[in-house]
Amino acid sequence: MKIFFENYADDLCVETDFPLVGSLEQAIDIFHNLPDYDGSFIGFVNDDGNTVQISKYDRFLFLVEIPVYDQDASYSKLLNYFQVKNLIEHLFNGFDPYDIPDLKFEQYITEKATK
Repeated sequence: MKIFFENYADDLCVETDFPLVGSLEQAIDIFHNLPDYDGSFIGFVNDDGNTVQISKYDRFLFLVEIPVYDQDASYSKLLNYFQVKNLIEHLFNGFDPYDIPDLKFEQYITEKATK
């Protein structure tokens, strides 16, 4: 499994375009050390080339996204801490992220808010 992340508080980054092979222990450690409310995230690229990105959504929830780059969209779902930790463990055991129940497909906003 390859890992990418951005931890803004500690100025640590593995770029999304250049993920590195990592272990489950490293992934859990990075996840635990992500700060709240600053846009920091962790992501994974599995052997099938599927990307999963996880970021803090609010005090209790995390946003899990599977980007669909060619459609400017993503599948997403909100999960709590324990669900995310469980998901990370499953991803390292070969779980297909598209099998996450109740994923919601949404287009990204591509229009400018002002003219």
